[in-house]
Amino acid sequence: MIGGLRATLWLGLLLVTASATVSMAGERLAQSWQDMSPQERGEAFRNYKRFQKLPPEKRQQVERNYDRWRQLPPEEKERLRSNYRQYRDMKPEERQEFERRYDRWKQRE
Repeated sequence: MIGGLRATLWLGLLLVTASATVSMAGERLAQSWQDMSPQERGEAFRNYKRFQKLPPEKRQQVERNYDRWRQLPPEEKERLRSNYRQYRDMKPEERQEFERRYDRWKQRE
């Protein structure tokens, strides 16, 4: 997988995971840490550790992207979560084909 795609997908995962623990306008968006499954906790913790290892400029970029995420309408957030779930549920050969098409698309930009 190309580094940029990996970073984009990882960022998407980070945003989706982070959004599960954020409160906005006093409204609880998701479960607390204790209410998460062991798998969800592990994923959130691994994402946090990866974030901590990023250089400061990359962490700032992630934080800016997260701020943009928080400002998205709920429907758009759900659309992105749905897209991520679809990607995550792909078979390995489907992911490879998706990544090849994505790489070709990125090269045309």
